[in-house]
Amino acid sequence: AESFIETPASDVAAELLAEDQLGLLTGQMVGHFRIAGVLATGGMGEVYLAEDMRLGRKVALKLLPPQFTINADRVRRFEQEARATSALNHPNIVTIHEIGQTDSLHFIATEFVDGVTLREHMANTRMPIGEVLDVAGQVASALEAAHEAGIVHRDVKPENVMLRLDRIVKVLDFGLAKLAPHPAVAVDPQAPTKSMVNTNPGVVMGTVNYMSPEQARGAEVDAGTDIWSLGVVLYEMATGRAPFEGETPSHVIVSIMESEQPPLVRNAEVPAELERIVTKALRKKRVDRYQTVSDLALDLKSLKQELEVEARLQRPLQPNTNGREATTKKGGQVVETVHGPAAHMADIATARTTSSVEYLVSEIKRHRRGAALAAAAVFVAVAAIAYFFYPTSGGGAIDSVAVLPFINSSGDPNAQYLAEGISDSIINSLSRLPNLKVNSLNSVLRYKGQQLDPQAVGREQNVRALLIGRVTQRGDDLTISAELVDVRDNRRLWGEQYSSKLSSILVVQGEIARQISEGLRLRLSGEEKKQLAKQSTANNDAYLLYSLGNYYFRQKTKEAFEKSIESFEQAIKLDPNYALAYAGIAGTYMFMISRGFLRSQEYEQKVEWAALKALRLDDSLAEAHVSLGVHKFINFDWVGAEKEIKRGLELDPNSLQANSSYASYLWAHGRADEALRYTIRARELESRPDRGEGAFAYYMARQYDKAIELYRKNLEKKPDNAQAQVLLGEAYVAKGLPAEGVAEMQKGMALDAATLDKRRWDRYPLLAYAYAAAGRRDEALQILGEQKRLAKQRYVSPYNFAIIYTGLGDKDRAFEWLTKCVEQRVLIIFHLKSRPLFDPLRSDPRYPDLLRRMNLEP
Repeated sequence: AESFIETPASDVAAELLAEDQLGLLTGQMVGHFRIAGVLATGGMGEVYLAEDMRLGRKVALKLLPPQFTINADRVRRFEQEARATSALNHPNIVTIHEIGQTDSLHFIATEFVDGVTLREHMANTRMPIGEVLDVAGQVASALEAAHEAGIVHRDVKPENVMLRLDRIVKVLDFGLAKLAPHPAVAVDPQAPTKSMVNTNPGVVMGTVNYMSPEQARGAEVDAGTDIWSLGVVLYEMATGRAPFEGETPSHVIVSIMESEQPPLVRNAEVPAELERIVTKALRKKRVDRYQTVSDLALDLKSLKQELEVEARLQRPLQPNTNGREATTKKGGQVVETVHGPAAHMADIATARTTSSVEYLVSEIKRHRRGAALAAAAVFVAVAAIAYFFYPTSGGGAIDSVAVLPFINSSGDPNAQYLAEGISDSIINSLSRLPNLKVNSLNSVLRYKGQQLDPQAVGREQNVRALLIGRVTQRGDDLTISAELVDVRDNRRLWGEQYSSKLSSILVVQGEIARQISEGLRLRLSGEEKKQLAKQSTANNDAYLLYSLGNYYFRQKTKEAFEKSIESFEQAIKLDPNYALAYAGIAGTYMFMISRGFLRSQEYEQKVEWAALKALRLDDSLAEAHVSLGVHKFINFDWVGAEKEIKRGLELDPNSLQANSSYASYLWAHGRADEALRYTIRARELESRPDRGEGAFAYYMARQYDKAIELYRKNLEKKPDNAQAQVLLGEAYVAKGLPAEGVAEMQKGMALDAATLDKRRWDRYPLLAYAYAAAGRRDEALQILGEQKRLAKQRYVSPYNFAIIYTGLGDKDRAFEWLTKCVEQRVLIIFHLKSRPLFDPLRSDPRYPDLLRRMNLEP
């Protein structure tokens, strides 16, 4: 009597059920599977290593306990869910090969995962935070795919997570918990203290430690239950202990329903952000948790990427040991020695092997006083311009200016990035002044290295004044000169030259700053003077690295983009609060995604992280707002995208990025006519107006004759423009002249044959589309075959195949690949609603469905 009902009835039931084991022998046949050994036993059945005698492969054969298969309806529902799970074909979900029955045995044959359970892994090692986030992120990815298919796991725990030897995570046993009978309380009495590899039969919906509050109450479960369980696993991986514990399973359940988990023990390896993620996943009320596992996955991925960037920035710099030159070796022989303060820049001018960014840092440190002079000259030029734009009395103010790229007079291509960086800094400073139009650097780069007529340039740029400057470096001597010209009569309004030895540059800088501050005191308000004097960074070396990153970005190649990001990251290492450098990272990654150099799903979170970091430091950065807005394109958050891009336009109406991005937003919504205005403005701001963006906008607006006319004019100016040639062909096809379209595209292919990147969507797939439209189907199929072969070697955007199949009239395959574009969030898919080449698909009922998946009303 004294021990009456001290042990819960469910615990007793579990012990009784444990006696009912199947126990197959090695060599025994189950259908066409031959048993090779035991892998595991537990409450959800016994797992054997078996050989599939038909296909000659190893499988994991799970035999379900008889008590799970008594209810025929439950078995039927389980089989339906298992088949749905097998159809997911997700890299983090174990593949189900077969579900069957032989005699009285029900079995599931799955892929054999060569690895260990997460439970075993945690028992053998303390997991670093990077690994914790990686494993949790892969589990979340598996759950996300399942939830989208309407499948809830119900039993997320370390025993159901396998780590392969290559660290790929596999989630096991989807839907098995649905088979289990439903006793009043479902617990595993050994859970708090044992390894829990062998769980007791009769345990419902997971070991007690991983139950959600609603599971513990016996309520219906949904995706929120899996989110809770993953939160528990995440907590345990980070701390080595379960968040909810007790002397008995009943105490654990009470703790789950009533107590808060202990805080994570934070140290250098456990960031505060992880505490927030875990806490949100473990909210008692489902409505307070993450609403979708994709939101949880997003936070995990963002934190992992942020920690990776921070770790990379903490790596020690390795300067060149001689401090004055960089050497390039090939085959063990020195083939190049580059001297100067930016030695590694020589590869841009000479197309030779690149030395590291770390060398630049060492040289910058050695010539930091040169940077000070450059910064001082920038401040003087800005101040002088402001003097004339804000007169104290009388006369009309000059209200617009273009700052031309400073001329590099050194004869050293290594100094080019500094000349352009000075121009860019002046533009950034002047842009802060109200009522002053300042054209972007992109709009004036076309004049670099040319003999100029200021009046003609002024008319082209639609400004009242030009700032013209030059930079000369001779050893340790640096000279910067600048002059302001009134384009109405070519009158010199102001000019100054600054020369100094590097050893005395700090003294010169102080004197220049003093003189200019006195000259501006009465001409600008206090707030305007404050904005004018605002510095993005106080670290000269970081400023030079940022200028270098922008220089690389303007090269517009994959390799240069990668160097650009590296330079921005090095700048952040030197100044962690450098907002412009974060904005540079966001913009570069975004541009690489748009060019098809990177997969959206792999890198878009880096865009978001860098843009948000930039805006936390400086909310006035137009480029960061625009990058964040375009990032929202990828996630089909059109309301958020428009808000951010419009904010960027408000902050900088002359931003090329903001104008072109808003045009893209309008294209996405089928508002091509409205997009024309912003595209034309972006074309005016572009440093290469012959690229044809304006013509493409008319094409999107279905003004084909106007588009063809502009493409023709562009090609007259730049006959070797392969891009314009191919898009001209697309316009001819849309106009109903496919033969002419093929001819024009073939000219573009001939121009670009030596360097053509077949991964790009706007080359060979468009030619295949034109071939098909012209009745040359075999040639279109040949290109399709080339694209398929290429896809086996490297990433090829699904957009390529969507274009080709649309041209071939294979709507089923076209929609298949367009669906992949949506699933993979390929950025260029925003063309779907406006681009004429997709017109053949619009009458198909799958077309509006696809638009709805993109959150676009058909």
